[in-house]
Amino acid sequence: MGGNGYKMQFGAVDTAGSDLVAGAGKIENKLNDMENALKPLQADWTGEASEAYVQAKAQWNSALTEMKVLLNDIGRQVSQDSSDAQSTENRNRNRW
Repeated sequence: MGGNGYKMQFGAVDTAGSDLVAGAGKIENKLNDMENALKPLQADWTGEASEAYVQAKAQWNSALTEMKVLLNDIGRQVSQDSSDAQSTENRNRNRW
């Protein structure tokens, strides 16, 4: 292809797609771990401290949900693009 083309390493691209999906799950697990670590302390939180925590938790849970959807969509698309490119390469190779 010369210097103007690109080369796709299909295995690496597939791994990247899977890593994106797995990364969202890892972030969720870390937030769950943090929540579990804070549970013993929450009983002592009252008033503004308690309200601020509840609001912050709602915000990060919402952001996490959005991020998971986005990372899952991107991960699936990256994997699909890799599969499509590999199919195209195979068809082109078989033409010769």
